[in-house]
Amino acid sequence: MSDNYSSLSLDKLRKEKAKIEKAISLKEAKEKKEAMAKVVAIARDSGIDLADLVAGTKRSSKAASSGATAPAARRKKKATAKRGKVAPKYRNPADADQTWTGRGKQPVWVREHVENGGALEDITI
Repeated sequence: MSDNYSSLSLDKLRKEKAKIEKAISLKEAKEKKEAMAKVVAIARDSGIDLADLVAGTKRSSKAASSGATAPAARRKKKATAKRGKVAPKYRNPADADQTWTGRGKQPVWVREHVENGGALEDITI
């Protein structure tokens, strides 16, 4: 095989590519078979039943095949359900129209109330 592929025709390059891909597939299959034999031998030497070994790897094999490495990376985020409105928990004593549910960033009037020595319990509805 030539080191200079530019002199080969497109047809010959495709044939070489097919030969290389076949050689890679055969090599991968051989290495997998050897690795599997090693795993089976280690499991038997350790007294591990092969059915238990397979059952213990079913869950992680899906993530391993996807290329994920960390447990957090394996999990797909579920779509969060829309939550309904939450009833207000706090009311501004100076303006009864201003309320706060207790979620999210504190409104200025809540922060000022607490900074001036007031407690959240004082403005609880």
